[in-house]
Amino acid sequence: MVEIKSILPHEYPFVLVDKILDIDYMKSSRGYKNISHNEPWVAGHFPDKAIYPGVLMIETMAQVGGFIFVEPEVKTINYRMLLCGVNNLKLIRPVVPGDQLIVEASLEQSIGHIFQIKCTAYVDNVIVSKGLISLAQTEV
Repeated sequence: MVEIKSILPHEYPFVLVDKILDIDYMKSSRGYKNISHNEPWVAGHFPDKAIYPGVLMIETMAQVGGFIFVEPEVKTINYRMLLCGVNNLKLIRPVVPGDQLIVEASLEQSIGHIFQIKCTAYVDNVIVSKGLISLAQTEV
C-alpha cells in the first residue's frame, strides 16, 4: 500500500486523494476521493447546493495520475510531477458532498519530461469527467 502523504508534496486542505487503489508503474493508476460535507469549499461554492469545484476535480485527477510514476515499494521520491496542461477535459456531471470520486488514469504519451495522462472520473460507475492532463517531471 502506498502512503499518500509520503508521496504528495501537498498538505491539508490540498491533498485531494484519499486512497490509491492500484498502480501499474509507468502505465496506470486508480484512486478515489470521498467528497465530504465539511470541506472548506462547501460553504462558498453554491451554499444552497454545494458542487465540488471543477478545478479541484482536475487537481484530484492530476494527483491520482501522478501515482503512475510511483514504484509501490519505493517509500520516497526525488522528483515532483507538476500539472502543466489540461487538454479536452470535460466536466460532464456535478459532483456533490457524499459522492465518492473514483479516478482512473493511464499514461498516453511522453516527450522528455512531459507526460500526457488520460483521466476518467466516475461517481457510482457514471462518468463525471474525462480528458487529458499533462504532467511535467521536475527535481525536488
